[in-house]
Amino acid sequence: MNAVVGILGKKALGRLKDKNVDTNSENPYMEKFPITNQRGEIVKYKERERPIPEGLSANDVAILKKVRRKAYKWDMSFRFCCFRTRFGWSFIVGLLPFIGDFADLLIGLYIVKSCNKIDGGLPKTLSGRMMWNIMVDFGIGLIPFVGDLADAFYRANTRNAWLLDAYLTEKAGALKAGKVQADDGSTIAVPGELRAGNTNAQAQTGRGRQPDVEMGMAQVPLAGSSPQRGRR
Repeated sequence: MNAVVGILGKKALGRLKDKNVDTNSENPYMEKFPITNQRGEIVKYKERERPIPEGLSANDVAILKKVRRKAYKWDMSFRFCCFRTRFGWSFIVGLLPFIGDFADLLIGLYIVKSCNKIDGGLPKTLSGRMMWNIMVDFGIGLIPFVGDLADAFYRANTRNAWLLDAYLTEKAGALKAGKVQADDGSTIAVPGELRAGNTNAQAQTGRGRQPDVEMGMAQVPLAGSSPQRGRR
């Protein structure tokens, strides 16, 4: 299983690079989608909860949603007046000398611990990178005043949420295919530990509240199939 997890970890890092995801600034919880009029013209954009990769276990779905929400709450839930820069409770708590920095560290460690509870666990490369992000954030916060401001711009929890998102997206694809491809071109079957409960996850993916369709406007349909109930 370690070989498969390691391969998926490499693919996750490659995915973030290929998609040009700004893991420090792009919202891991919400995404913008277009609202069109009857002529198919985009008239505005609204926000909705990001979709969950199909095929994951109920456990993995719950953890991804939890990590996304907490990363948003601690890194992006507020906005500076007259500025586009967002900040969260991490910045506010960090203003408390020393105590705030250690409290922020504990929250970051808790989120990383939650990430490691997915079926099969995280590969060491991703787990290590998450810990590095947390320690860099902690070190920045220890710098008096300047560190508190810089801490608002270095979003360790957001970075870690994107790492988890990319890994679970690759994992969902591997579960669907039943195999992964190694660097040498060989294929390895997905072990049972990564398949635990994946058939019961579909009901979890559609729980996010979606915006209502406005009068005279058509909403772009969500990608993926409608939620299904898992078998008992």
